[in-house]
Amino acid sequence: MLRAEAISLAFAGRPVLHEVSLTLAPGEVLGLSGASGAGKSTLARVLSGALTPDAGRVLWQGAPLPRRQPGPVQHVPQAPELAVDPRWTVGRILANAAPPDPEVLAALAIRPGWAARHPAELSGGELARVSLARFFLPQTRVLICDEITAQLDALAAQALWRALLPLAQRRGMALIVISHDAALRRALCSRQITLAAADKTAKMKTIS
Repeated sequence: MLRAEAISLAFAGRPVLHEVSLTLAPGEVLGLSGASGAGKSTLARVLSGALTPDAGRVLWQGAPLPRRQPGPVQHVPQAPELAVDPRWTVGRILANAAPPDPEVLAALAIRPGWAARHPAELSGGELARVSLARFFLPQTRVLICDEITAQLDALAAQALWRALLPLAQRRGMALIVISHDAALRRALCSRQITLAAADKTAKMKTIS
């Protein structure tokens, strides 16, 4: 389904990713961990097509990842308040890439009354659900969830995952869960890998 082959990338001459490879099967929930600065978010952006690697390639269904955006792989960023325009209403945010999907709005408990509000008028959990809903597009087949509940309290985080997982499953979507929370990864993921710091010996280590 999704395959990365020997991905390498450097910023200003500093290696961030070094020969990173991984595969993601249809419907799989894959955990991705690693120390801060190991390049997890950078890898997420490469896999989604937002960044072009210096070497290696990303394949979707055996062919190069489509350049056209939005594509089949979507990267959900960690900080929703930085990913949305604070001047836009929630209704405009949700309709930016495609008309809002009623099933998604219902599953994520996004209320119609929020449409006229601005991001600053929502709680952290509410804004996280709005941000997530934007990435459920007709063409989305992989969601890369980049620490999406790291800033939420335990109850809000549990509510978001309880809504997200069945919704993704019903749509046959695969997930990559980037998180420092080992317990969360064990609970959600069928397989885990660790991204080591970019150096000549860096490898993707399979945990389970």
